[in-house]
Amino acid sequence: MPDDRADGGISFVALHLVQGADQKTLLRMGEVVFPGFVERSDGGQLRVWVDRGEGPRHAAVEASARFQTLLGILRAWRSDAGELRIEAQGGLGVGAVADRAGNQTVMVGTVKVRVTFGNEVATFAQAAREAMLASQNLRNALWLNGRTDRTSADYYMIHEYARQEFGGDKGIREALGLSTNDQDRLTASANNLSPLLGGRHAKGRDSAAVWDLHQQRDFVAELMRGWIAHLAGKSSA
Repeated sequence: MPDDRADGGISFVALHLVQGADQKTLLRMGEVVFPGFVERSDGGQLRVWVDRGEGPRHAAVEASARFQTLLGILRAWRSDAGELRIEAQGGLGVGAVADRAGNQTVMVGTVKVRVTFGNEVATFAQAAREAMLASQNLRNALWLNGRTDRTSADYYMIHEYARQEFGGDKGIREALGLSTNDQDRLTASANNLSPLLGGRHAKGRDSAAVWDLHQQRDFVAELMRGWIAHLAGKSSA
């Protein structure tokens, strides 16, 4: 259920991040990108606040879009960041693994520590905010990067938005320094990785996919970091 506050805002519970370090980083980024939007409740859960607008349903759409964009920024900053609990569960519920004899196994995930330097997080968040103001294509790409259970289709569409922004693969190479060969690898891998492994076509051939889904994720994060750096400051220039 959404919560109200005195100034007319309304809040919703955000999706749960697996890593506590990612939650802290998301909060710091949120202070810069969407001030007053995300906060941590007394119970440690993230809540997101938006104007009530036309009512709770309309507000829920806005809250979801902002959170997804903010998550996309976090994942651009560190390609392995921003894993959601529902992604880690892989379509299963929460709880111990059990056999028919009643034996239970508790599976514990890896705890990651994020090492940052100085104002690195705030600086990146500010750059992302400025870059988004300068480009609708980037805003769309960051939203895609914040999707749950991203597949090759999401990474391919992010690259398509970059092509629109820079006028094709050569334009991306000239503006961001990413080789056309690597861009071709992304396309070939997205088209040929099987759907079971995250590919975008039913007739995918895994043997023809140069990069797996994690390698595609890493390349797209590099693309988006360069894109943000390229546009930062241009909205006020």
